[in-house]
Amino acid sequence: MIPTVTHTTPSKSSRRGPSFWSALTADGRAGANSRSDEYENAKTRPRRYGALAARGRTDYTIATLLMLVLYLTHALLARERGGDSYQGGRPTVGVTRARRIGPTDRDEDMALARTVRSKNYSATNVPKSFYGRAALLKDEAGFPSTPPLVLSSKKPKAYLMRNFLSPQECDHLMMLAKRELAPSTVVGDGGSSVASEIRTSAGMFLRKSQDDTVREIEERIARLSGVPVDNGEGMQILRYDKGQKYDPHFDYFHDKVNPAPKRGGQRVATVLIYLVDTEEGGETTFPNGRLPENFEEDEPDNPFAAHIKHTDCAKNGIPVKSVRGDAILFFSMTKDGELDHGSLHGACPVIAGQKWTAVKWLRVAKFDGGFKDELPMIPLTRRTEREPCVDEWDDCASWARDGWCERNPEFMKFAGARDSHTPACPKSCGLCTST
Repeated sequence: MIPTVTHTTPSKSSRRGPSFWSALTADGRAGANSRSDEYENAKTRPRRYGALAARGRTDYTIATLLMLVLYLTHALLARERGGDSYQGGRPTVGVTRARRIGPTDRDEDMALARTVRSKNYSATNVPKSFYGRAALLKDEAGFPSTPPLVLSSKKPKAYLMRNFLSPQECDHLMMLAKRELAPSTVVGDGGSSVASEIRTSAGMFLRKSQDDTVREIEERIARLSGVPVDNGEGMQILRYDKGQKYDPHFDYFHDKVNPAPKRGGQRVATVLIYLVDTEEGGETTFPNGRLPENFEEDEPDNPFAAHIKHTDCAKNGIPVKSVRGDAILFFSMTKDGELDHGSLHGACPVIAGQKWTAVKWLRVAKFDGGFKDELPMIPLTRRTEREPCVDEWDDCASWARDGWCERNPEFMKFAGARDSHTPACPKSCGLCTST
């Protein structure tokens, strides 16, 4: 209700003229043409100024109400467009919880994602295939400047990172390895390394933090996986020549020696980095994985398009192309500490050229930490009962500011959390609501 002011009606000589603000800026010229008029109106001046002041208060009140109406209208429109008001990628609400996302929300978000804002594809339809979308990132800076792509949301939980290493970093790792390459081995039943026909590559292990470049890569892997640097084993560098391969296998251990507490427990995740472009063959495959939708769509930048001929190995499950600088992260265990049989993977034989990779295995606890008691599963989420809607990655706010909630919604808004249960960045993408 607008407040009203009761006042005495001014005389006829002081009928309503300019507003209070214009009357003040007119230096009292209205109704003051001569000293005699000013003298004659001296008795009515207080009432006239009182009326002007009352009208000024009314003008001020109306202006305030109009501003309030505009603010409320803006807030309501913002809420209809998707969630709480945000500033700098952070919600203005306090305690938050996840908003349920129904089919309509997902359809609208995916439709919005059909346009991409990047250096090379401004306002262009986003390709349907996984590698078609990955091709949009070929000239983008790698992680952590850009978020991962979801290769598989579960069984296994797997991501692809474009340009994870620079060409110089790839060359440096190969240079370190060439001095000590030897035929690769596998872990035997007793925990020792033994030769095997299922693995025919050549390889060697780098020391942890062997030099500044290795240390920087190890820190980047820890940031990507959410697993501390100390939990990582030494990085292994592998070279596959023509015809060499690694049959499907699990990275987690089946014996009791290697996953013992004193060794740091079971392997929870693996980061595999490609150091060269393999001319033909050498794909990494996940035979138990479910092929992503439209994975074989006929698109120019899709190496796995249906019209392209592939070996039977590359057709088995989810294949990954060996592209220089790219990396994949996959988890061998679920958030409950169960072994994930979807993490079965292998390396197809190289048909032409070479394949070089760097492999980093990550443990539940500090590698060779000498623990005696059984080790608990490392947390794969930051959610708690008190904070059920949180960003799962350190870089969510900056990714959201750069538009990745729309450019990469599968990771940011739907299936990016490491435990496969929530989006990667629900808070920064506006998916949290106040309780």
